[in-house]
Amino acid sequence: MAQSVTNLAGAAMRVYDKVVHEQVFKKNVLWNNVLRNVAHQTGATTKYISLHHDRNVGFAAGGETVTLPTAGYQQYTQGSVPMKYHFQTVAITDVSMQASKRSKEFLVNVLESEYTGAKNDMQRQLSREGYGVGTGVVCRVNDASPDTTLTFDTPMVGKNTTDSFSVGSAVLFSDSATTVSSGFYTTIAAITGNNTMTVTLATSVADNDYVFLAHTNAGVPTVSNINSEAMGLKGLIDDSTNLDVLQGVTRSTDIWWKSYVNDNSTQRSLTEALMHDTFLEAKKKGEPKYALTHFDVYSAYGQLLSPDRRYTSTMQLKGGFTGLDFNNIPIVPDYDCPYDEMYFIDPSTISVEDLAQMSFLNEDGAILDRSSTQPIWQATLRYYVNLCTSACNKNSALRDVIK
Repeated sequence: MAQSVTNLAGAAMRVYDKVVHEQVFKKNVLWNNVLRNVAHQTGATTKYISLHHDRNVGFAAGGETVTLPTAGYQQYTQGSVPMKYHFQTVAITDVSMQASKRSKEFLVNVLESEYTGAKNDMQRQLSREGYGVGTGVVCRVNDASPDTTLTFDTPMVGKNTTDSFSVGSAVLFSDSATTVSSGFYTTIAAITGNNTMTVTLATSVADNDYVFLAHTNAGVPTVSNINSEAMGLKGLIDDSTNLDVLQGVTRSTDIWWKSYVNDNSTQRSLTEALMHDTFLEAKKKGEPKYALTHFDVYSAYGQLLSPDRRYTSTMQLKGGFTGLDFNNIPIVPDYDCPYDEMYFIDPSTISVEDLAQMSFLNEDGAILDRSSTQPIWQATLRYYVNLCTSACNKNSALRDVIK
């Protein structure tokens, strides 16, 4: 029998494709365009912001002998922005790290790859948080008879509920959006669709449970992100429907702290009239410079323009993002924006408040720490941050719109 390529495959020297082909999503429109507003406010673990919310009421008009009004004064309230603490850990065996430096079989330097990957992974989660309400809810269970194969709906952000999870991720199921009242922890065994996945155990999971990301302690999932994530646009640009108390100020009593929200009890088709109404409400007090929306709504708007489709060339957002033109501002799609919403944003009113730039723990001069019991090196990426607004009413939100 003649020798063949198949037979020789086991002995042949392999030629590797040197390029690592990226399969994970890394674009981050929102944070790329508000990071330039970093740390405007004062404070340490909690930042404080002065809000001018009312005028001097000492005004009168009358005759030449009118009794002068009682003196008034400008009215201020102090808002508070608590820092949210984010961590991403890296663990590398010493063998793999040394091998990656010396062997051609390794396509990438393991240490460099893990460092870069940790930063991208944290930014990916921050992008998701940037559209939420800070509770950590990712989605809800939509399964009348839950077993280890589960179906989900009601994504907090984006469109596909499983986009925020990975195989091996720890998750928490709870019947409350804000407390672990009857929580059940498990891990993800497989992601089988846009809204379906398999978990290792589902003993206490119930229909309509809220789903949170969690993490493990000594290999066991015991701690979740509940109430520990950064505030997002669903809370910052809101009329109290999603979030009544923001930065210590209550919207239901202080109506000046409300954004205009154009919503509906059922979803409706996107129209230019809806967009104009929502845009003008932000324009009354602010200067909206762009609108963020999901690709579904972006596509619907593009179809409204028909053959007269206009891509703006006069303004380009940071990161190279451009969009369709509307009233001389770009409508820009973002993967993580809720699939049926659009936000008109005055960027001067939204900032990233942090304690320091995203970085690895290295106060002792060493990023890598060696395990005391195993030949493993560990590093921890940290970012202490929150999103903040100084004027809710200079921004507006259009909700419940579809193609």
